[in-house]
Amino acid sequence: IGGAQKMLNNKLELSAQTEFALGGQDASTDFPARHQIGARYAVTNDVNLIGGYEIAKGDVINARTARVGVDVKPWTGARVSASANQQTTDEYGPRSYAAFGFAQSVPLNTHLTVDFTVDSSKTLGGVDRSRVLNPDQPVASGGFLGSGGVIAEDFTAVTLGATYRGDRWAMAGRAEARASENGDRYGITVSALRQIGEGRAFGGAFSWYKASLKAGPRTDTKNLALSWANRPDNSRFAFLNKLELREDSVRGAVAGAPGPIGGAPLLVSGDVSSKRIINSFSANWSPTQKRDDGTYLGRSEVQLFWGTRYVFDKFGGDDLKGWSNVVGADIRFDLSETFDVGVAGTVRQGSGGRSFSYSGGPSIGIAPFKNAYVSVGYNVLGFEDRDFEDSRYTRSGPYVTLRLKFDQTSLAGLGLGRK
Repeated sequence: IGGAQKMLNNKLELSAQTEFALGGQDASTDFPARHQIGARYAVTNDVNLIGGYEIAKGDVINARTARVGVDVKPWTGARVSASANQQTTDEYGPRSYAAFGFAQSVPLNTHLTVDFTVDSSKTLGGVDRSRVLNPDQPVASGGFLGSGGVIAEDFTAVTLGATYRGDRWAMAGRAEARASENGDRYGITVSALRQIGEGRAFGGAFSWYKASLKAGPRTDTKNLALSWANRPDNSRFAFLNKLELREDSVRGAVAGAPGPIGGAPLLVSGDVSSKRIINSFSANWSPTQKRDDGTYLGRSEVQLFWGTRYVFDKFGGDDLKGWSNVVGADIRFDLSETFDVGVAGTVRQGSGGRSFSYSGGPSIGIAPFKNAYVSVGYNVLGFEDRDFEDSRYTRSGPYVTLRLKFDQTSLAGLGLGRK
């Protein structure tokens, strides 16, 4: 992948990007050779004309997509974007479609802000569904594939949100609804954060979403999470605890078919429900070494992880339930300010204590710049666990993880947001 962007006389911005397979093979529908050019011209400070052209060519795809549109800020806190698109692909034939977006943010006072958005896509004509080679496989160019193999699904999505920021409190909420020719989705998300001291905070979040595919499956997901973080700057010890209550259900599922609103392929058939209580606890200890001048230097790090959960799953007439635990540890030693080496190990005890799975292997850590950390490792043994994979990587084989800590000053140091 390569790209470039150039701003000319504070009015015209040009961009170009190209993607191609390193081995010269373009057999994948998702990864053809792609070449894009784009332009943005500032008519005024509040009106921008946008345009672009893309060529995508591979063994099984040959597409051309042109886009022309406008991006307008009609008044304070508002943004309107609209575009007309013309596309030609070997798979779809010619297609014309239009996209529209509107966003409005209104600060009611110094603490409270509300926002509203509308997004819509409309096919104008020219779609030939009979020419699709594989309706279950979307292509990388020329729009998107809707649920159930629908090409270029027309939809309208609306959101309404609010954010409150105080000295110690921060709260946010959002409701959204999406209606399309193939299915509907709606839901809410609410979160809150309370700072109780330097490096200490409590947080909570709740989300609920329902989605339905016309004449197809229906899903219902709920998630409540409570977190406690304790990591003061003057302490060599830190911990994070997260308690989650999850409930997922699907009705009328067909294994292998896509989920509602473009979801991932379903893995089950029929009516299935799952309820889980999950607690994740992570502790970090950085021992110190005394220097000759009396100061202390941290050269090593020990991390402990304990995850426990209770699961109640219902598959048709079968019920599965029980407790299980995941326990892991990491030990790292600094070779310099930039490099470290370490080893990690994890064991999972299955429901009822009747089965065990193991994961572990060495790793190398790199700090390329301040507040960034890259870990490259290899798990000799491994297992998959969807509930704890965000906290620990336990799958077998090689892996790379990236951690970033950033704020407005960090982004300025990276040169982002500057022209």
